[in-house]
Amino acid sequence: MIQIVDFLGDFDNAFKRAQQLDERILQDAASVSDQLGDLVSLALPQVYGSMQLTIGANSDGKFNKSDVMMFMKNVGEAEPR
Repeated sequence: MIQIVDFLGDFDNAFKRAQQLDERILQDAASVSDQLGDLVSLALPQVYGSMQLTIGANSDGKFNKSDVMMFMKNVGEAEPR
């Protein structure tokens, strides 16, 4: 819970850093080719939206920092085979 409070307390700075990261990714892609920049601008929100970060809790309810996992949905195929 403390991490959420910390995040919300620093939301303005976290938002600025997220915007800077997005801009940097798009600029780097566009520097390779305009088409790549367009493709990345469409794909980037889908990639962000496909990720979920989880953290486990100990029996006392405190976060277990060694039990962190990242899950990502496959956004590369329209239908599973």
